[in-house]
Amino acid sequence: MSKPPRFFISPGQVSGPDITITDEDVRHIATVLRMKTGDQLLLCDGRGTEYTVKISDINKSAIKTNILGQTKSVIRYPLITLGQGLPKSDKMDWIVQKATELGTASIVALITERTIVKVKDEEKRLVRWRRICREAAMQSNRADIPTVEGIQTFKDYVQTLHPRPGTLLLLPWEEGTEPIKGVLRARPEVKNIVILIGPEGGFSAAEAALAKDKGFHAVSLGPNILRTETATVAVLGIIGYEYS
Repeated sequence: MSKPPRFFISPGQVSGPDITITDEDVRHIATVLRMKTGDQLLLCDGRGTEYTVKISDINKSAIKTNILGQTKSVIRYPLITLGQGLPKSDKMDWIVQKATELGTASIVALITERTIVKVKDEEKRLVRWRRICREAAMQSNRADIPTVEGIQTFKDYVQTLHPRPGTLLLLPWEEGTEPIKGVLRARPEVKNIVILIGPEGGFSAAEAALAKDKGFHAVSLGPNILRTETATVAVLGIIGYEYS
């Protein structure tokens, strides 16, 4: 028997034994999926709690449901924060999508010395990236949605970073000398990882020095120079493999 369709809600939509679904999901559930009163859904609050619900009422603006049961997902460690140098065109959209699929917990776009794109519509970009996170989390069956922080300069982000004790700080860099595999395997119990990925052209020597002074490991991903989007997927894939 297949599972019921799965959607994300906000914690505020939960009211006692009931959950009311609003926004664009109403049309999808009622018109596209043609679900009816009595049908069941799975609703996730984006923080790891999943509710099994039964539809009690459907109208054009809202779908009311009754909670039948709930489960809490186990937190999967390490929690990964991705500091991504802002790339050209729509590459960031793709990176946000893949980072979500690969389990990243938090994403922040960084303006670096070699960032080419000019940011004039930050709020629109953040709204779009958060929507992409939500859709990718739903598609990949995640119980949570990554947070997307406001765009920051590389310097401000690194200088104001206050990681929890034991956090592993990684700077994949073309001049990195530590193989990433060795760095990860030396820390099997790490709970938090922060990764910095450069844009096209990578990080400058000054930026790398600043990160290393903050405690970042300048790691190598191998002999080949990778595109920014490839480097992101490679690092997240390696981490997922080592800590699975």
